[in-house]
Amino acid sequence: MKPVSIKEIREKEVRRLYKEWSEINRKKRNLGYIKLEKPIRHGWFKELVLLNKLERYKCKPEIEEIAQELNHSVWGRTKEEAQKKWDNEQSNYLIYRDIPTLSPKSYNKLSDKAKKHCTIFEFKYYKKIRKRYYVRIPKHTYKIKFIRAYNTHSKIIDPELESKTDLIRQQFHKKGWYGIANHGYSWKDDWGINPTKIDRIQTKRKLNKYKNYSLEEIENNL
Repeated sequence: MKPVSIKEIREKEVRRLYKEWSEINRKKRNLGYIKLEKPIRHGWFKELVLLNKLERYKCKPEIEEIAQELNHSVWGRTKEEAQKKWDNEQSNYLIYRDIPTLSPKSYNKLSDKAKKHCTIFEFKYYKKIRKRYYVRIPKHTYKIKFIRAYNTHSKIIDPELESKTDLIRQQFHKKGWYGIANHGYSWKDDWGINPTKIDRIQTKRKLNKYKNYSLEEIENNL
């Protein structure tokens, strides 16, 4: 009978360690949070805030319903970082009058009356047609402003679980283990690669075939 190789033994141990790591992470998530006695300042929010003037409008319930679905807040460590993220949202989703837009999924959750305050628009994003919805909110019923952000809770940490995680990580980085630990368990981009990047890679591969030839030789073979 053929003896079991050291590689097969290590592969079996890697699978066991990954299961243990997964169980440790589940326990760490279930530890929850503890409320701080005194909140700690932690960055800034830039967000859309509805004002009291909205009380004057009959469409108040619809606007409040839409506000619940809007991704109307971004966070940054500084005002400049929060502003940069807000500007990036404007660039990606063509925010109208500084009001965030709705995705089709969020739009479908609205009531029929609330949908009347939305206008569809299409744009090209990575060679695909995307849909978003402008939101029409009365001009004087909202304000875009910076708000101080605070940490009110702290993650509960178990030193024993953290120690076990470090030991597993160290094992994966030992000589003879690193390649096995990463094979088949590497991080996967579920969203896929950027289509523009794929085109660039394919073009580069085609050009690499001709890099050892002169221009005259390439032209003569065409």
